Amino acid sequence: MAEFPEIPDEIKKLFEEHALDEIRLDAEGNWFHNGEPFTNQRIIHFFNSSVTIASDGTYVLHYANFTYPIVVEDAPIFVTGSRFEGFADFEHVILTLSSGEEEELSIATLHIRKAAELYCYVRNNTMLARFKRSAAFTILERLEESDDIFYVTISGNKIVLEEKK
Repeated sequence: MAEFPEIPDEIKKLFEEHALDEIRLDAEGNWFHNGEPFTNQRIIHFFNSSVTIASDGTYVLHYANFTYPIVVEDAPIFVTGSRFEGFADFEHVILTLSSGEEEELSIATLHIRKAAELYCYVRNNTMLARFKRSAAFTILERLEESDDIFYVTISGNKIVLEEKK
């Protein structure tokens, strides 16, 4: 079981009172400080590598003993790349995350949300991740439809992405 950090009480109180500087991750994966975009790539990489979820469900930047609450507009992690390896039933999908980490797609978590965007869960199914367009296209090249559903086939499994209305 993953261990989740605790937000220190004094920080939690300031966050709830809106007395902290706001660090925000927008729906496109851009970082902001009090409305101004971060442009330093080292800071952006540090944030992408440090984002996690606290024990109370709040998204935070967590590094060593430092835990700072953040505002996340959509998903806290982005899939920036995807590739297929293997074939047929032995096939799997390797994801590259915004943190630079790679991990295998848990195909059961693949789904469509708002405006036909592709999502899955990563980090042992604890964190929602949104696919960037190029990474989504790799998966959606396999998009098929029947009379009632849209689906992709991965590792011999039909993954229903959306039911037709």
